[in-house]
Amino acid sequence: MIDRINVVFVIPSLCAGGTERVMSYVAGHLNKDKFKVTLIVLGFEKDKAFDVKNIEILYLNKPRVLSSIPAIYSALKKIKPQVVISALSHLNIIMGLMAPLFPKVTFIGREVNIPSVLKNYPEKTNRSYPKVFKTLGYRFLDVVICQSKDMYEELKHNSPINTSKLVIINNPITRNFVPQKKVKPTNGVQKLITVGSLEPRKGHLRLLKALKELDFDFEYTIIGNGALEPDVFEKVKEFGIQDRITHIPFTNEVPKYLAKNDLFLQGSFVEGFPNALLESCAVGTPVVAFEAPGGINEIVEDGVNGYIAKSHTEFVHYIKKALNQKWDATAVSDSVLNKYHQDIILGKYEDLIINCTTKKDN
Repeated sequence: MIDRINVVFVIPSLCAGGTERVMSYVAGHLNKDKFKVTLIVLGFEKDKAFDVKNIEILYLNKPRVLSSIPAIYSALKKIKPQVVISALSHLNIIMGLMAPLFPKVTFIGREVNIPSVLKNYPEKTNRSYPKVFKTLGYRFLDVVICQSKDMYEELKHNSPINTSKLVIINNPITRNFVPQKKVKPTNGVQKLITVGSLEPRKGHLRLLKALKELDFDFEYTIIGNGALEPDVFEKVKEFGIQDRITHIPFTNEVPKYLAKNDLFLQGSFVEGFPNALLESCAVGTPVVAFEAPGGINEIVEDGVNGYIAKSHTEFVHYIKKALNQKWDATAVSDSVLNKYHQDIILGKYEDLIINCTTKKDN
C-alpha cells in the first residue's frame, strides 16, 4: 500500500462563512486513499456551523490567531505533516513566519480577497499586521492559492509574492445541486434573493436603492447578518419597502431558498470568489450582479446565467430584463457545474498537494 500524504488544514474556526465552509469541505473530501488529513481549528467546537466527517479535527480552543501560535507549533510537531494549508490573510502570515521552523514541510496559503479594493470597505473584525510581517510571512509560503483571475493579478502586481508561487484554484460547488424548473408567479409577485454578510463590501445599500425603483410587485429575501444590519433596515424603512423584505440571519438551507427564487442579486464591491452566486447558478436561478473584482466575470455569462451591470441604471434595467426572460434552468446550472464541480476543483487541490510533495522530496 502506498503511503498516504500527510496533510494539515488550518482554519480560524468552523463558524458560518465562505472560507470556513470551502476549506473544511476540501479537507473532508480529499481522496482518503491518497491523503491522511487533519483539520486544525483554532477556535471552539461549540461555535461550529459545519459538520466535517471522516477526518480528524483538532480544536485548539483559542479566541484569536495570535494566542494560538504555540498550540499550532506543538500540533505540527506532533502530527508531522508534509503539507500545511491555511486560509485568511492574518493566518497565512503566521503560518508563513512559522514555515522556516519546518523546512521539510510545504506551506500553502489560500488568499480570500483583493486587499487593494477591500481596504475601502473596512470591517470591525479586520486585523492589521505590520507590513513587514505580511511581506515576510507571504515570502516564506511555498504556494499561494488565488480564488480568481482578479486575485491572481492583484497579488502578482501588488504583493511581494513571487509570481511562480501563485496558482489559481476556484471555489468548488460544495453540494449536489439539481436545477429547479422555474414557474412564473401567477400572482405577479417576483421573488428576489441575496445571500451574504451584512457588511459594507457586500453592497446591500445599493441593492436596496435599485429595488426602490422597481415598478412591479416583488418579494426580497436577505440571508445573512453583520455589522451593517441597522443601516440596511433603516434604509428599508426609509424606502417604504419593509413589507416586501424577509430577513433570515442564518440558515443551513441556502440552496432551498436559492431554488425557490426567480433571481439572485449581487451588490458586492469586491469578492474573493462568490459562493452564493455560484450556488444560485447551480440550482438554475440566474443572477444580476454589479461589476466588481473577484471572479464575478468568470462565473456570470451574459444571457446564459445572468448579467453584470456597470452602473445603477444598468442594474435596474437588467433586473427587469432577467425577470422577463425565459431561462433554461439546466443551462444556467451547467454553466457553472462544467467549470466548478466539486470533482474538478478537488482534483486541482489533490494535484497541487502531490506536486508540492514531489518537489519537496527532490
